[in-house]
Amino acid sequence: MGASIVITGRVADASLTVAPAVHELGWDWNDFDKLSAGTVAGHLIECGAQMTGGLWCNWEETLLAEVGYPIAEIHEDGTMHVTKPESTSGVVNLETVSEQLLYEVADPAAYLTPDVIADFTSVKLEFVGRDVVKISQSRGNAPTDRYKVSASYRVGFTASGTLVIPGPRSVAKARAAGEMLLQRLRRIGFEYEASHIECLGAGDCVPGVVSATYDPPEVVLRVAVRDPRRDAVERFTKEFAPLVTSGPPGVTGYTTGRPVVREVFAYWPSLVAKDVVVPEVVIV
Repeated sequence: MGASIVITGRVADASLTVAPAVHELGWDWNDFDKLSAGTVAGHLIECGAQMTGGLWCNWEETLLAEVGYPIAEIHEDGTMHVTKPESTSGVVNLETVSEQLLYEVADPAAYLTPDVIADFTSVKLEFVGRDVVKISQSRGNAPTDRYKVSASYRVGFTASGTLVIPGPRSVAKARAAGEMLLQRLRRIGFEYEASHIECLGAGDCVPGVVSATYDPPEVVLRVAVRDPRRDAVERFTKEFAPLVTSGPPGVTGYTTGRPVVREVFAYWPSLVAKDVVVPEVVIV
């Protein structure tokens, strides 16, 4: 309809690529193989530099400080070439493209979108030149009769703060300091709906998977709480600074004052029948 800019509500990431491909290349909305190709293109470029070297297992072989964002050159028959600007660093090869193709995918043979069920297992990848990968043979099937709805709702307040805890026995010292902080709050009547203590540097980013096999010279203590009462969370934020002189020896800063209290929005995914959703287009 002649718009220079199209603004949507929350849509599937790949839709931002599928829609202009359909418009420009004259695809039919029932040609599910081509819609699958557009979905593949959108999925590959949706996370920016992840397809051009970001998160790549061999990331040290390129210069990510100057990494370029990906380009998908889509052809009418559904084939495409993915690449990046010539003046940029990074890399486009079979590793980076296939890794991004499988990113955030539950079933590679049935990637559900509003327009098509894309079969990523049908896709053929060919390295055809420096930083150029050809993609073909995308296959797709008719979509489901539902849309996914992602709703958010307010569930209270949260805050988290950090302190640096040096060794020796930095992990044990940090966990004890976190417990001290929460115990002091309990003593004055503040029990929280949820609380969490973690030691960054001791494997807590992936608990149960990676653990420190030695006594780290230092760790970052992080303590967080969540509760419906804002005043209770505000009171929690006042307990970090006292740990510097009323906790184990060596507790230090690297903080930005008291932690900030912020609202918590919970996530509720659901499905809704497509026939009850009425699309509306407004030209401004």
